[in-house]
Amino acid sequence: MVPFVEGLDPEDLGTTPSRTIKVQAAAMEGLLARPVVLEASLDADCFGPPRILGLPDAAVREAYFRVLAAFRALNLAFPRGQVVVNLAPARTRKEGSGFDLALALACACLSGYLPPDATDGLLLAGELGLDGSLRPVPGILGLARLAASEGLDALLCPEENAVLAIRASGGVRVVPLRDLSEALRVLQEGLASARGVSAPASPPPPPERRPLARIRGQETALLALQVAAAGGHNLLLSGPPGCGKTLLASSLPALLPPLEEEQALEVLALHTLRRPTPPPEVLALLEARRPPFRAPHHSISQAGLIGGGNPPSPGEASLAHHGVLFLDELPEFSRQALESLRQPLESERILLHRAGTHAEFPASFQLVAAMNPCPCGRLGHPTLPCRDSPARIHRYRSRISGPLLDRIDLQLPCRPVAAEVLLAEVPEDGFESRLRARVLEARARQAARNGGVLNARLDGNLLRSTAHLSPSARRLLLAVCKDGRLSARAIHRLLKVARSLADLGEAARIREEDLATAFHLRLRPAENDPLLS
Repeated sequence: MVPFVEGLDPEDLGTTPSRTIKVQAAAMEGLLARPVVLEASLDADCFGPPRILGLPDAAVREAYFRVLAAFRALNLAFPRGQVVVNLAPARTRKEGSGFDLALALACACLSGYLPPDATDGLLLAGELGLDGSLRPVPGILGLARLAASEGLDALLCPEENAVLAIRASGGVRVVPLRDLSEALRVLQEGLASARGVSAPASPPPPPERRPLARIRGQETALLALQVAAAGGHNLLLSGPPGCGKTLLASSLPALLPPLEEEQALEVLALHTLRRPTPPPEVLALLEARRPPFRAPHHSISQAGLIGGGNPPSPGEASLAHHGVLFLDELPEFSRQALESLRQPLESERILLHRAGTHAEFPASFQLVAAMNPCPCGRLGHPTLPCRDSPARIHRYRSRISGPLLDRIDLQLPCRPVAAEVLLAEVPEDGFESRLRARVLEARARQAARNGGVLNARLDGNLLRSTAHLSPSARRLLLAVCKDGRLSARAIHRLLKVARSLADLGEAARIREEDLATAFHLRLRPAENDPLLS
């Protein structure tokens, strides 16, 4: 049995004089953790089931039974009487099993195994097993940042969580725990007796791929990839099956700059909300600072794409934060799921409201989509005839709404590549590095001029000024927009693409040729463009 507090008669175990024990815990609200004070008191004259107050969900209410079973497994005396627990502030809903450790240590204080102030200055998080073992909980990076912002002394958590928590602790000590008995020993003997966080073996970096070297005969598409990478623009690729749309889309991350440390931590924090310990391939990707690339299947639901559930968890759009969200076979996605992307593409965040709770997740991603021009995929093919009727083609295209297309800066048709082009020699080794260097130089110009904001995120009104738009480019813009086919949003996005082309061309202002190329990368003749009727 774990030793009891010095000076307390063993006969009095479980009957500590009634007083309120306060333990610092936390609850996740989106990507951020908010402090929760667990207050526990014991009424030794009243017996009955515990009362857990403060809007707990089922997992929180069940914590008492996990704690009781763990006490019995470790041969510990549970408080005798009725335990009353309040999770403050009581007006907000508390969800999940992360309060188990805090409740167990509060009960240990009530039983006399720990002094009442044993947990002062500590943030506690962990799920308790029936044998007293500790399991990891979601959102550990948010909890570590909360401990740092609140000026606490240490974060006590399961050792699986501690490996990740140390990355965002901001100097706050992280104490790894295997089970409840180790937690009691550490608090009885002092934090100096605690184990340190053992550095995990660095996951092997994912193999370096050279997708750009595999691209053949798609010079216009390669230019569109550079523009998308330089300015952060969304991209839609349309063409017959097998013409290289998926290869082009998967090549975009190779042109993007590596993530900064804060960006990598933010992406990792989103993954820990879905799974307490992200899979090794995700950890290796973020360790190498590579932007995320998410490619969900077209059968994904709206909740899976933008997030949902109870408690709310991030979807694929948020997991692609600071990276690329690739939607292959775009018309096959449900209309509801696609339309749910319209607001995040503008606001770069997702706000989910549920009964009694809400969550906000960042979603600053580049959308890359691919589609066939028609159901059979042969429309526009140089040799194979299309087998679909105009009505069927119209129904197929109408699955993608105009407002969603309006938010995609680059809309590019792709044609099949001839066999002699496919069998051409592989480009020299410096091909990818030159393209990447060109993109990074364009981004550096944007950072200096826009204050770190990418062209795709600029206010479109700024680009209409003479500081950005040359007189000849202004005349061309008025000429191509006089038929009214472009909305105000489309005109602004056209200017943003032209600004990125000017940056790639090392031009101070948008030139006439930049605007013409931007227009070519967005609108084509109707007979060649599967998106225009």
